Amino acid sequence: MNISKTAWRLIGLALVFWGGFLIGRKTIDTKEVIQYIKDDPVSGTVSGLIPIRETVPEIPVLPLRLDTVFVDSIVYVAVRVDTAAIINDYIASREYTPVLFDNPKVGKLSLSATVQYNKLSEVSYEFEPIYKEVTKYKEKILQPFVSGTLGTLGTIGVGGGVFYKKVGLEYQYQRSLRDDRAGHQFGVKLLF
Repeated sequence: MNISKTAWRLIGLALVFWGGFLIGRKTIDTKEVIQYIKDDPVSGTVSGLIPIRETVPEIPVLPLRLDTVFVDSIVYVAVRVDTAAIINDYIASREYTPVLFDNPKVGKLSLSATVQYNKLSEVSYEFEPIYKEVTKYKEKILQPFVSGTLGTLGTIGVGGGVFYKKVGLEYQYQRSLRDDRAGHQFGVKLLF
């Protein structure tokens, strides 16, 4: 069984392509992209709160006012508890809006509390969660390719090569269609 030179070349070329294909499949790099994405906020209100403990201080701090009384030519100054100030403080409504945490990887938790008549009347909360999204993708480092050409000068070519990241090396076996001439071509390719 006599195999021609061209057949041996084609077999060798096929083996080179097969080897390049196997090497290319083994050289895959995995990249990871991490994004923090805001989710829909969660909110609500809690009312009708019952205290678990009430404490009365032994010496309370009360608002005082000075009363000045003139009797004949004597001036009397009396210090009295300011009942109107106590009533105004009692009926006043106070709102507090603390931000418990604001973390770019977890989210933001805000509270809104209302205090009136010496009691916590309601607490509203709003949580804006952020979740972590990890995207993994594969990027080929070595990528084989096959090429074929048909030239306007009457040539036909079969070849291939390999890309390493964005730079490729190519080999082509070319044959003339007009006469029996053959040649080889080497090339460099760039990906944009």
